[in-house]
Amino acid sequence: MSHGLPDIRQHVMLELRGGATRVAGLLAQGLADMGLACGLSFEVREAQDPGPVLAAADLGPGLDPNVLLHVHSTADWAGLLGGLGPGQRLVVSLHDATLLTGGCAQPLDCPEFGRGCPGPCPRNFEDPAETRRANLGLLKRLDPLLISPSAWLARLAKQALPGCRLTVIPNGVPWPDRPRSKAEARRSMGLDPGARVVLFVAHGGVRAAYKGGGKWPDYWRQIKALAPGALGFAVGGDSADRDGDLFYWPYVGRDRLLQLMAAADALMYPTLADNHSLVILEAMSAGLACVSFEVGGVPEQIRHEENGLLAPPGDHQAIVRAAARVLNDPRLSRTLGRNAFFLGQKRFEARRMVADHLRAYRAECRAG
Repeated sequence: MSHGLPDIRQHVMLELRGGATRVAGLLAQGLADMGLACGLSFEVREAQDPGPVLAAADLGPGLDPNVLLHVHSTADWAGLLGGLGPGQRLVVSLHDATLLTGGCAQPLDCPEFGRGCPGPCPRNFEDPAETRRANLGLLKRLDPLLISPSAWLARLAKQALPGCRLTVIPNGVPWPDRPRSKAEARRSMGLDPGARVVLFVAHGGVRAAYKGGGKWPDYWRQIKALAPGALGFAVGGDSADRDGDLFYWPYVGRDRLLQLMAAADALMYPTLADNHSLVILEAMSAGLACVSFEVGGVPEQIRHEENGLLAPPGDHQAIVRAAARVLNDPRLSRTLGRNAFFLGQKRFEARRMVADHLRAYRAECRAG
């Protein structure tokens, strides 16, 4: 036990990819920097040296009940939670709504969510009512502290699990002291200093259904009609390609992505459902204006007309007009980007996220 806390173990499904993995890694590193013992385990290793694979059901048996286990994601909630004893010190982060639904990561506007996810499921999850009942039953038995990055998902959790113990801790990412130079970023990438650049980003690229990836080409054509000189970058797919002035890039490392964000004028992020997007936070940390739909936890990150622009959910023409407006108004792009950087620096810095979790851990241990 250090700093008045027991040993802490973070657990996440994937080793390298996804928002849950990123948050778990930042927490583990931040806690270790403070001198706290913090292990990190995975179910799927993706490094060249794969190492052992940990099945979710194998995590609980034999785990010291004094260890504070913080679970971020798993491929098997029933197996993982079912293997824990009722005395286990347990924290669960709700990076999406999977634990609260019959299987889907986001309920969107599904009418079945409010009725307990009865079958048949419109998204074809098998026996959704039983899945939801079993998961919620395990949460009631174990009574973990739930952490939601957004007030939006916290409301869904309280709707699905009245009386749950829950706190809201917004996500955070490392933040530089000052915004990157757009001119330097463009020089390093060989981009024209006067170019107007819009950026699309999502894991999976055009296959990222929840992020509106399938509509990226259509959005681009409409943006190009309103901002004829624009260049577009669509990042996160499987391969590199080009369609006129739209460049498709596969997944790139974080440094390269931040460089591209610093060089761009607008992030076009037409997400259909989002909890507390790390893509938006990364863009803000690069001083990039964000354009998105007003869905989920996005309005908790983007303040309309202050550090970005929001469009009504599903209003495709409005979000295209908003992106074109930023591209066609360099002063607006600079103002929104600068506000995004300094607002985010106050609210969404990784060290703040770590400190908030540390307070939650201490309160949880005192309560236990």
